[in-house]
Amino acid sequence: CQVPVVAAVHGCCIGAGMDMICCADVRVASASAVFSVREARVGLAADVGTLQRFPKLVGSGSIVRELCLTGRDFGAKVALELGFVSCLVEDDGDLMRAATNICLEICRNSPVAVACTKASLNYSRDHTVADGLEHVALMNSTALQSEDLAKAFMINSGAAADTQYQPLLAHSRL
Repeated sequence: CQVPVVAAVHGCCIGAGMDMICCADVRVASASAVFSVREARVGLAADVGTLQRFPKLVGSGSIVRELCLTGRDFGAKVALELGFVSCLVEDDGDLMRAATNICLEICRNSPVAVACTKASLNYSRDHTVADGLEHVALMNSTALQSEDLAKAFMINSGAAADTQYQPLLAHSRL
């Protein structure tokens, strides 16, 4: 998916819920959120990506192994301390507002730059720094062919408040 995905979590986020939010680019939670990689407690190994993604999101240290091996619940405060969520709100009612504000902030940026940034972050997660630098140089060489760089300069300098970015073209996997 070339567009950023922001997950807003409240209440229980267990098993498949963890699988889904591990795929999100940004995760925010309310204080009521409780997380668990519970599969070990029910006789399975988590098999839809949590064991592969969760350690890459927060580091594969002792706490990740403990949480996955025990199936123990952990709260929103621990998720914030681990870096699993980037924002913690006290009230469930404020959760969607916090997530929407992040989305709106992202939307103010060039769609080309956002898509290239996401692609480069994903690529760099599984490659060397040198490979990641080569990838971002390639991504930026294509971005320089769009009008977004000039538009971003005009928007951010206040020179053209009514300037808008063009939407991204449909992504094809052919």
